[in-house]
Amino acid sequence: MFKGKQPVFVILVLLSSLILSACGDSPTATPAPAATTAAAATTAAASGAATTAASGAATTAAAAGAATTAAAAGAAPAAASTNPADYGLKPGKPYNGTKLNFLICCNTATQFASLIDKTAKEFTAMTGISVTWDNGPYNGFQQKLLTESVSGTGGFDNIAWVDSWGPGIKQFLLPLDDKIKEAKISLEDFSPAHITAASSNDGKSVLGIPFRGHAQVLFYRKDIFQKLGIQPPTTWQELEAVAKVIKEKNPATSPLSNYYAVNAGQNVFIFLNHLWGNGGDVFDQSMRPIFNNPAGVEATTAYINLLKNGYSSPNSVTFNEGEAGTQFTTGKSAMFVAWSWYFSNFSNPKNVAPEVLNNIGFVPAPAWTGKAPISYSQIWPVGISKYSKNQDAAWEYLKWLTNTKVEKAVVLDKSKPEFDNVVAVHYSNLQDPEVNRVHQGLQNTMLSVLKTARTEPLIPEWPQVESVLEVAINNMAGGKSVKETLDQAAKDVEAIMKKGGYYK
Repeated sequence: MFKGKQPVFVILVLLSSLILSACGDSPTATPAPAATTAAAATTAAASGAATTAASGAATTAAAAGAATTAAAAGAAPAAASTNPADYGLKPGKPYNGTKLNFLICCNTATQFASLIDKTAKEFTAMTGISVTWDNGPYNGFQQKLLTESVSGTGGFDNIAWVDSWGPGIKQFLLPLDDKIKEAKISLEDFSPAHITAASSNDGKSVLGIPFRGHAQVLFYRKDIFQKLGIQPPTTWQELEAVAKVIKEKNPATSPLSNYYAVNAGQNVFIFLNHLWGNGGDVFDQSMRPIFNNPAGVEATTAYINLLKNGYSSPNSVTFNEGEAGTQFTTGKSAMFVAWSWYFSNFSNPKNVAPEVLNNIGFVPAPAWTGKAPISYSQIWPVGISKYSKNQDAAWEYLKWLTNTKVEKAVVLDKSKPEFDNVVAVHYSNLQDPEVNRVHQGLQNTMLSVLKTARTEPLIPEWPQVESVLEVAINNMAGGKSVKETLDQAAKDVEAIMKKGGYYK
């Protein structure tokens, strides 16, 4: 889908400028050992699954962990199946003794930490394959991913990546179409946006399987809404009306925690929700920027007016996503639009004020009145390096890692606080009654969002484009004209795309 021709080193330079807050429940700046080994039960990261429709439905097997409300209270999940066939793996340990290296980061993310434990205790015990997870900080993960991919050394077997980083590394990944077909893995169990992000740049091959994904949801204070007799908004227009009521009748609490700061493109996430929701887009079919057309101006004006009208704190101009989240968890605001993974943080007494704990509700991120809901969803696929010398063993691990049973066991595992997470990407798990019972129906909400979600444009130039947009958003939040700022940003983006070879 690239119209411009980009040398590898250009892609490397372009993409290395992008750092997203995608690890989510992990402290991304925390120093970590260079690598840890699953066999030592000190590593981890990944889950998700694509199995057959029948397998996706049969998620109540022993491997699912039988985590119920008791598990949510801290009980350990039931023992997983030790039968390789339950995960589509080969019998007889044909790769016994093989040592795999997995390029990933952030093993303190709760989803990853649970998989650290399970990789060693379950996968290695069942197959004889040990797995070492690379464990650098998130802010160095992208650069290492790109450097290792370009080098072609084969130092890593399994590779994880964030969706918008894909264009720079997909040419170094192994096509999985034949393997997926042979294993009878159903890709229909995932959001179409996630499969697009996991596919080759031309869309002709699948290069990875989704395993960590987030949906945009609106979190709100149930106690405040109940006291004021208002309902959680389903549209941006309703949100503005609700915010007005909160501002007038509950002035001690800011109606909304928004974030407009220049910080790795975070403010672009909410901008895209508004833009796409109003029928606008970043580019037209010829890759010309159109976010400054009437639909774009209207959407952006609504986004900026949430701050201008006093519905979000004046400090929102300098807030990044995490700082806006802190305002919400400390009881200083009544609403917060963010990634679904935040719910784990909001449910932890150590992370929230007493008046906030157990008082948080959620609904899908707002749509635009009279228009179909659409928002940005982020996904981490995982694939296999085409330079790996252990591709067959790496495929065995990828099948287990992204199996529906494993994903369900991980999302239900409340045996330790560091394992408590809400992340699931399979439709079959997102609509699973047991999973939803443990998490108050969050996954059903995520499912409704993901069915119409999109990813950011998967082009090598996106980091540069996003940089232009996030600066423009911050400038508009600071008081500059919406129309004039968008027009200038469109000119800057068009110059980037022209340099990339998109126009003849």
